[in-house]
Amino acid sequence: MNKAGSKQKEILSLLRNPNTGNPLVLKNASLKDSVSGERFMVKSGIPVILRRDDVFGWNRKQQKAYDWGSFFYDLLYKFNLFNLKQWLFEIAGIMEIKSGDCILETSVGTGQQLLNFKNHGVDGHFFGNDISCGMLRQCRKNLKKWGLNVGLVQGNAEALPFGDEIFDVVFHVGGFNFFNDKKKAVDEMVRVAKPGAKLYIVDETDSIRDKRGVIASTISRFLPEREAYAPPVKLVPDEILEVKEHKLLDGKFWMVSFQKPAIRP
Repeated sequence: MNKAGSKQKEILSLLRNPNTGNPLVLKNASLKDSVSGERFMVKSGIPVILRRDDVFGWNRKQQKAYDWGSFFYDLLYKFNLFNLKQWLFEIAGIMEIKSGDCILETSVGTGQQLLNFKNHGVDGHFFGNDISCGMLRQCRKNLKKWGLNVGLVQGNAEALPFGDEIFDVVFHVGGFNFFNDKKKAVDEMVRVAKPGAKLYIVDETDSIRDKRGVIASTISRFLPEREAYAPPVKLVPDEILEVKEHKLLDGKFWMVSFQKPAIRP
C-alpha cells in the first residue's frame, strides 16, 4: 500500500480537459488547461472536471438525488437491503483483475465496490470518477476508514476527464440506466481503456416496475421508461471482443462484459 493520498496526487497526472483533450496542470490550487487556459477547481482535495452547463437532463436529476442520498446510501449495504452483498459477491466473481492493474470505476459512488474488491483480496491501483460531489465526499470518508488508497475525481462518465488508453480495467456499477447518452458513455470507457483491457457495465433490470406497493409505485414514477433498462450490448463498438451478457441476483441485475482488442483494428 502506498502512502495515504498518493493516488490522489497520481490522478492529477492522468487528467485531461474533456472539452479539449488537453492535459491539466495544477497551478494556484486549480487545474489549468495547458493550451486553452480553462481552469477547473480542486474542491476539498478532489478535482472537479465538470462544467455546470454540461450536466442536464437525467444526469442533472441523478446528480441532485445522489448528492442528497449520499447521507443515507451506505445504509443499503449495512442492512443488506435487496440482498446487495450477494450482488457484490457475484460481480467480484466475474470481473477479471490482475495484481498491479490500473483500474477505473466510472461511477464510484461511496466506494462499496472498492471495499468488495478489498474483501476479495483484489490488489490493484484504483481510481474513481463520479458526477456527485456528495457521493465522493462520503467515498473519501469510507476510504479512510477502510484503509484504501484511491484517486477520486468529479466528472461526467459521458465525457471522462482522463487521457486515452490508461486503464487495464474499466467498470461501471449502477447509474448507467439514467445516462443521457449511453452510447457516449460506452465509447468513453473504451477510449480510456488500454488495448486488451477488460470492461464491465452493471445495472438493474426494470423489475422495480413490476413490484407492487406504495413505495414501489412511488419510486417508479421517477424512473426512466422500460427501454432504458436494456443491457447495452448493441452500443458496444463492432471491433470489441468477447461481448457477454450476465444475469445477476436471480435476474434482478445485468452485466455486460467485453474486451478491447489488443491490436488496434
